[in-house]
Amino acid sequence: MSKFNDFFEKLGSDAKLFEESKQDPQGVMKANGLTDDEIQVVMSGDNDKLKSLSGDNLKVRSFMIVSNPMN
Repeated sequence: MSKFNDFFEKLGSDAKLFEESKQDPQGVMKANGLTDDEIQVVMSGDNDKLKSLSGDNLKVRSFMIVSNPMN
C-alpha cells in the first residue's frame, strides 16, 4: 500500500494525528511521507485525482478531509 493510502487510514484511526492535521494539514501530510504533488491533489479536493492516487478506479473508497478554516 502506498504512503498516501497508509496516511489516510492512519488519519482515520489516530485522534492525535487527526487533530494535528486540522491545524496544519499540509505539514502533517508532508511529515507522513506524502509528496508535494499528492498534497496538492488533496488540498485541491479533485475527486478524480484523489481516486487515481488512491488506486480506486471503480471500487468504493473515499477519503474525507474536514477542514475548518481559521476565522
